[in-house]
This record gives sequence, C-alpha cells and structure tokens, in this order.
Amino acid sequence: MDELRGMVTFARVVESGSFAEAARKSGVGRAAISHQVKQLEERLGVRLLHRSTRSLSLTHAGQDYYQSCKIIADEAEAASRRLQALSSEPTGRVSITCSTNYGLKRIVPLLSSFRQLYPKVELEVELTDQITNLIEGGYDLAIRAGPLQISNMMARKLCSVQRVICATPAYLEQFGRPANPEELANHNWVVYSRQTSQINLVRDGQQVTIRVNGPVHTNNAGARLQFVLGGHGLGLLPEHELWDLPEGTLEVLLPDYQLAPLDLFAVYPPGAASSLKVRMLIDYLALELPKSGQQPAEGFLSDNQKT
Repeated sequence: MDELRGMVTFARVVESGSFAEAARKSGVGRAAISHQVKQLEERLGVRLLHRSTRSLSLTHAGQDYYQSCKIIADEAEAASRRLQALSSEPTGRVSITCSTNYGLKRIVPLLSSFRQLYPKVELEVELTDQITNLIEGGYDLAIRAGPLQISNMMARKLCSVQRVICATPAYLEQFGRPANPEELANHNWVVYSRQTSQINLVRDGQQVTIRVNGPVHTNNAGARLQFVLGGHGLGLLPEHELWDLPEGTLEVLLPDYQLAPLDLFAVYPPGAASSLKVRMLIDYLALELPKSGQQPAEGFLSDNQKT
C-alpha cells in the first residue's frame, strides 16, 4: 500500500511540476510529499527525479515509471469519483453550448433524460453554430466536433460519427452518379463552411483527396441537409441525419470508400472538472451517445479546442 501511495504521489508531483504544488492540491504538507517520493526511490533503488532549488525533471527511469504511475493514479481518481457519484446527488446549474442541429436531435433529448435522473440540476442550454468562448461566456461545457485546436481547455471524446456522401435520386438522375472519387469533384456540392472543402476517401489502403465546391455554402448543419434534400448538390453528411428520413430520400454514394469519422468532444474549462454535476453530465453523455448507433468513445483525451 505504501508503494501504491508513493506511485500516486509521484505521478501528481510530475503533473504539478513541484512538490509544493502537489502538496497544495493534495491538502498535505510539502515534507510529506517529498518523503513519499524519496521512500519510493529507495524501495525501487533508482532515482526518479532530478531535483534543484528551482525545478524538477524526470530521469530516464522516471520517464518510463511515470507512465505506469499515471495509469494507477487516474484509475484511483476515477474510482473515487464513481464512489462519490453513488453517494452524492448533483445539484446546481450547468451551462452548456452545442451546435443547433446536432444539439436538437441528439444532445437535448439526453439532457432531458439526465434532468429526469437528477432533478436538482438546472440546465442553461445555448444552441448555436458559432464557436463561443467558454470563459467569457461563463459556460461549463461545450459539445464540439474535432479535430480540436490547441487551447488551455480540457476535452473528453464522447463518440465518433460516421459520415457519408449523399444526394437525392432526382439530382443523380439529372447529373449522373459518380463512379469514382475523381468524378465527385465535377459535381455541385452543398458546402458546409465550418468544415474543410477537402475530402479524403480511402479504399484498400489507398487514399484519394478531392476538393469540392458548389453554388450553396452554409454554416448551419440543418440548412445543409435541407439544401441537399432540395437537390442542389451532393452533401457530406453525418450518417445519423439519414436515420430520420424516409427510405430512399437520399442515396449514399461510393459506399466502398471510407471517410474519416467525425469525433465529438465534451470541451470544458480546467476548473469545471472538479464539479460533480459537470463530471456526471459528461459521463452520462459519453455513455448514452454511442447507444444511438454511433461508434463508442475511446476514453479521455487531452483537449485542444480554440474557444
């Protein structure tokens, strides 16, 4: 048990960057933290840290050992949170922002279910296709699509959404069905301006990149779907948008080619992770979103969304 405690303490010292900061976060004295790490080094018979009056750095042995210690420390913290969740009921307001179309179809129903489970939680929900600043806007949580940009925000991957290239049968009858990726570039597209105009398709390990353009550009996912349904061109759509449509409304093109899925993340300020209500909401979304037929989440990732 002493060694396990030392491993957790060592991981927290590395993450904090100093004994003093690790002690402050742990609520114990600096001397106790230093003593635990020293005992750990003595038991292992190796030096884990280079110490100076101003800084700490990992030795080669410390770098390897830290990876194992981090896993143990994270698991211990997660277990503690789960136990707290069983014995505590979340209360208070959670402010969340999400894109309009996906929010209405997928996030709002889950938020409604979450409130039925935890009625003492108050929700403030803003649906917008604009990237808002979480700190300035006072938000606890944002649901955003990757890839995420570098920032000081934290993030957890919730799920992956498969994407498909679609068009109406009427459009394809008039302009023809593309037989290969190269022919896609010759078609009109309904362009979603919040995503790149470059599309990568893969089959048998070979990647083909095309650039798309068209007469309609929009920054709203719901509008994109309506323009595609109106026959204005091809669209790169999340697969779940087809589920609510009558069969045959849209035709999926080049199904033998793979498109990179769209990863969805819960993005939040570092301090929000200490809130039980925010943690439980993120856990709930990570559990329930994949049940809607999307790929399951792969766990925690470091953030990096420009907010």
